[in-house]
Amino acid sequence: MDKQIFTRSRQNPILEPTKNRWENLKVYNPGAIYYQNKYHLFYRAVGKSGISSIGYAVSSDSENFTRNKTPLLKPGLNIESRGLEDPRISRVGNKFFLTYAAYDGATARLCLMTSSNLKIWKRHNEIFPNWDSERAGEFFLPWDPAQANHEAKHHWLKAGAIFSERLNGKYWLFFGDRFVWCATSRAGKKWVPEYKPFIMPRRGCFDSVHVEMGPPPIRTRQGWLVLYHGVDESVTYRLGYLLLDLHNPLKILKRSKLPIFEPKENYELNGQIDITQNKEYLPQVIFCNGAILKKDILRVYYGAGDSIICTAIANIKDILKST
Repeated sequence: MDKQIFTRSRQNPILEPTKNRWENLKVYNPGAIYYQNKYHLFYRAVGKSGISSIGYAVSSDSENFTRNKTPLLKPGLNIESRGLEDPRISRVGNKFFLTYAAYDGATARLCLMTSSNLKIWKRHNEIFPNWDSERAGEFFLPWDPAQANHEAKHHWLKAGAIFSERLNGKYWLFFGDRFVWCATSRAGKKWVPEYKPFIMPRRGCFDSVHVEMGPPPIRTRQGWLVLYHGVDESVTYRLGYLLLDLHNPLKILKRSKLPIFEPKENYELNGQIDITQNKEYLPQVIFCNGAILKKDILRVYYGAGDSIICTAIANIKDILKST
């Protein structure tokens, strides 16, 4: 990997499980947004029941958070019976878009909620109710048995991130794990996916086995910065990036050859990893669905070891000049 681009907070972890029953096992994988001079986190919380809900925390300084004592969002649909996972949040105009994976114990489905105030959310159900995983080319990995059952083979879909601006008269969405795909929408309600992957794993690289969408794309002066997760044969989750044309998000200006962020600290190398059914494989995980750019400083919020929430910062110039 390149020299250390990111500086981790000395306060890590910034959020840990509490005694509250709904988050007394794990808190991780937060979506993040900066709004009205505050940092807002929407994080995945798991109690000992194993069911995920979405918690909410707010901060004035980016590291010291006050969180709600009750879940902001709980399972409410049949497809959410085992939980709401890995939220990502974008603001387009005056509307907030929150994507998440609804899990029913058999498969994950990419879903959407919207809000005008970050407090009251309207469900819009599945983004792609007719998604066909087999047609999309999704594949099974031995360290991720969740996708091996019949239902998942046909419908599995997660990790959606919406651009913060309309481009060419459309809303844009990047989504998926194994591959990353693209979709567009005229009004932000009905989405049309492209089944041809936008990015795929690359042989011999840090993302040789699996790629998965990270936070919503971030506008910079040089182009749209897209962070994504790459996994190789060592089953390590690392962050890489794309730089996309500001006017044509399908035009890739650069793709990192090396990761820009990877597990290093003990709190990132250990934890209660979700994917542990196959004991031959034990992933090492940093998972980032939330990032905020202020001036030239990019702050990422990430789940470490599938158990806690941490943060780190980097200068955007250092990211973009990395190889």
